[in-house]
Amino acid sequence: MKHRLKTILVLGLVAAAGSAAALPLGLPGPSLPPLPGPGSLGGQVGGALDQTVDNTVGTVRRDLVGRPRLARAFERDEQGARVVRGTILATGMSDAALTAARGRGFSVVRSDALGSLGVTLTVLRAPSGMDLREARKALQDADPAGTYEYDHVYDPAGGTVAAAGGASTLAALDSTGPVGIIDGGIDLKHSAFAQAVIETFNAASKANVPTAHGTAVASLLVGDRGSWHGALPHAHLYAADVFGGLPDGGSADAIARGLSWLADNHVAVINISLCGPPNKIVAAAIAALVQRGFVIVAAVGNDGPAVPVSFPAAYNGVIAVTSVDASRNVQLDANRGPAVVFASQGVDIRVARPGGGFGTVTGTSFAAPVVAANFATLLDHPDPGAARAARARLEHEAIDLGQPGRDPVTGYGFLAAPGGTQQAAVR
Repeated sequence: MKHRLKTILVLGLVAAAGSAAALPLGLPGPSLPPLPGPGSLGGQVGGALDQTVDNTVGTVRRDLVGRPRLARAFERDEQGARVVRGTILATGMSDAALTAARGRGFSVVRSDALGSLGVTLTVLRAPSGMDLREARKALQDADPAGTYEYDHVYDPAGGTVAAAGGASTLAALDSTGPVGIIDGGIDLKHSAFAQAVIETFNAASKANVPTAHGTAVASLLVGDRGSWHGALPHAHLYAADVFGGLPDGGSADAIARGLSWLADNHVAVINISLCGPPNKIVAAAIAALVQRGFVIVAAVGNDGPAVPVSFPAAYNGVIAVTSVDASRNVQLDANRGPAVVFASQGVDIRVARPGGGFGTVTGTSFAAPVVAANFATLLDHPDPGAARAARARLEHEAIDLGQPGRDPVTGYGFLAAPGGTQQAAVR
């Protein structure tokens, strides 16, 4: 039976009660090359990147996740990755450390108890004119027991949404557990979501800005219109918007709060079609959830075959997904490496577009939701043993595409949508 649209906009901050004990932070990871600037995303197969989105004050040029171009919103860390200007994230800060930071000219923007992650996340603003790298070092040197990190910015791992006709469909199941996404805003008025059950949380701002990327990813999971439907049209979708229409949307801060909200709602399977550098706060959040039996599925990235798997897909325990075409040839610019777990179709597939209609997309962003759907059919609540069993089953069911066994290009192999049908390429 169809479900009516149920949209719950949760504005403001997560206020979950819980322990403020610090998690083990600082998971190791390779350094990454500089990230592209806002609106200059990788993994394209032709077409302009930016989408024009109308808001209440006129027409604003935004990227696929609703960010206007504003270079001054960012600084760079030691490896050249983009970080939110003047901002340091901290966990495990004592009252004495907070007092000392204020004495050095730092201001406390916000302090959130993220009970589901077991931390209190504090957002600090560095004094005007202070180099951000020096600011982070000064805080860490003064408080070795705390963890201090940049507020890194993450990008979608997918390309443009080009207009397309025709019809294609994923196989769909009637019964499944809930599924969550960390992504951009969704066009909830799109006809593909007319019968969907979607709960949303604005982790970055109070704005509800529909985005091409968030709408596409959501439609691959719970979209349903006529002969076209996503993999899990009857699933309950929990969608955390970590961009909120902000120039610095997609920050580690917002991702951590989005993950906490999904954990609060016991959403066992979480899709993250975003890519970026290693970040201690995001790493700790994901490690805490994986340990408790949540399944995190993430896109490997579209920076080319010479580039290792991006984060968060590269973290231990995350299900890293690459993209193939309808003939199961790997996407040419998909990242590679030993972290790859599965492959699914992400080349030339049909998705919902903001404002109505459908389009074709290419990117590892759009392969990951299909793998997440497979896990959601096997896991309806977080459970470490069940999560391990689900992974083992899917490893066994995957169709080996490369070298025998797991390989750094397609992992254990190809997974179709639940039910065994893949999309037909849209030409």
